[in-house]
Amino acid sequence: MTEAEVIDVMRRYLEGRFPKKCGVCDRTYANLKDYLLRTTHVGKPQSYDVEMGVFRPRKPFGTMSLANCACGNTLVMDSSGMELATLWRLMGWLTGEMWRRRETAPVILEDLRRAIDEATLNDPVAR
Repeated sequence: MTEAEVIDVMRRYLEGRFPKKCGVCDRTYANLKDYLLRTTHVGKPQSYDVEMGVFRPRKPFGTMSLANCACGNTLVMDSSGMELATLWRLMGWLTGEMWRRRETAPVILEDLRRAIDEATLNDPVAR
């Protein structure tokens, strides 16, 4: 997979996770663009399977990215429910990038999150 393909796959997956509601203040985020505009990222994304050295998990722990709602509650965007074959392809790309760039998974995932955010926020037709 290329980085552009990864961004496309992840955007489509993430956009399918909306609407999303904060469990504390009941604020509803209608779509990914709305979520990005009204939340603040917290820390670097984590791929728990890759961190444990498991690259083709049958029961993945997943990858998670945290953000704070305006009320201060922490919201999670994760890979739960993603088709296993898709997750494995993404993990293959991530491990290849780790090797190629000699970086950790969180650093690469943070760069990827930044690229997904930029693509989403700059897309005039993004809902």
